[in-house]
Amino acid sequence: MCGIFGFAKREGWQSESQMDRIDDVISNLTFESVVRGNHSTGFAIASKTDKLVYKTLKPSDELVCSDEWHNVIDKVDVNTTVFLGHVRFATTGAKVKENAHPFVMGSVIGAHNGIIYNHEEIASKIGKNVQVDSEVIFGLLNKKNKYQEVFDLIEGDYALSWIDDDYKVLKLMHEEGRPLHIAYWKKARCLFWASTAEILETAFKEAGLSIEDSINTLPVDKVYEFDTSNFWSKHDAKFTEVKTNVNSSWSNYGSYGSSYGGYGGSNYFSSASAYYCKFCQSTTYKADRICYKCVGKTTNTLNMNTDGNWTAECLECFNVENYDNLVYTGSGYLCIPCNTQNSKYVSSFTSQCDYCGDYEPAPDLYSHEGYKLCQSCYDADKKTSKKSNLPVPTHGGFGI
Repeated sequence: MCGIFGFAKREGWQSESQMDRIDDVISNLTFESVVRGNHSTGFAIASKTDKLVYKTLKPSDELVCSDEWHNVIDKVDVNTTVFLGHVRFATTGAKVKENAHPFVMGSVIGAHNGIIYNHEEIASKIGKNVQVDSEVIFGLLNKKNKYQEVFDLIEGDYALSWIDDDYKVLKLMHEEGRPLHIAYWKKARCLFWASTAEILETAFKEAGLSIEDSINTLPVDKVYEFDTSNFWSKHDAKFTEVKTNVNSSWSNYGSYGSSYGGYGGSNYFSSASAYYCKFCQSTTYKADRICYKCVGKTTNTLNMNTDGNWTAECLECFNVENYDNLVYTGSGYLCIPCNTQNSKYVSSFTSQCDYCGDYEPAPDLYSHEGYKLCQSCYDADKKTSKKSNLPVPTHGGFGI
């Protein structure tokens, strides 16, 4: 059993605060994924200028809590398009750094969760001397022009993430033997994925990102191609249906899971240590030890409820709301209905972007073709070659 996780996002779109939160989520995903493998950790980071691959034998939780992690996360910036992550529980091949994922096969860089039972046969067909069964998958993807030709040859269990020549396009696929879940943060134009929904949920919760409702299981036996240049309010993707070989040895997965199960679980995480925000004491993986919620904000009005969510009382109506449904005014928080020009706490403070729904200081909004746009949406529209590229606003108010 291994784990795959990561993100794919629109190039150059995100604000600094959104990038901080993406860093937090990917740190959390890396940390939480240790329950699926502790023999090695690896990443691929893609942008227009480079494709970097990093591998270590450190378990992912130890890596995140070490100084070495900052060397990894510092490579992620607003121009990063894809971040592929993998944790390994070795089933074939020695426990050495060279056998850690992701693997580079020609133009293909990919990570695999599962077991390929006929990898030696495939290796001989493609003329590769492989140490790990996963290598043959990406060798085939590099050689074959059609996906069906690849999956006709593979016998086993697999969930896959990979990129090839186009640094803007993420490809995900799994068959019924291995899980794969996705979630989309539309404000930041960012797609996250992980092997389990629980890993995603925990990563979002610890980063204070309320998009748990968007977590979905990726449909099986389809190769999804996510073109990040088309990420707007939705992550439209094209897919190719493939027929996979039914694996009669699926029961083997249970033996790997049970032998590894003693390592994972909630008790393991409770004993691990990460950074704690110097203001609110919530978990954070940022080197400055200030969580994104506390950057530039006073925290004396924030409280954590029994569900672990940050809340505050609205200055106007005194209702208690979740943090993501509040607007900070400089002196405290207002809920969305109370954030109007009539509020004595607002004056001329904020107004709403007509596309993404974010509330911004009114002077910072641009008037553009009949819409009020925040800096991010305005810049994104200016970068495109066509006029009025922003879709008609469909948001119903504040939200992710």
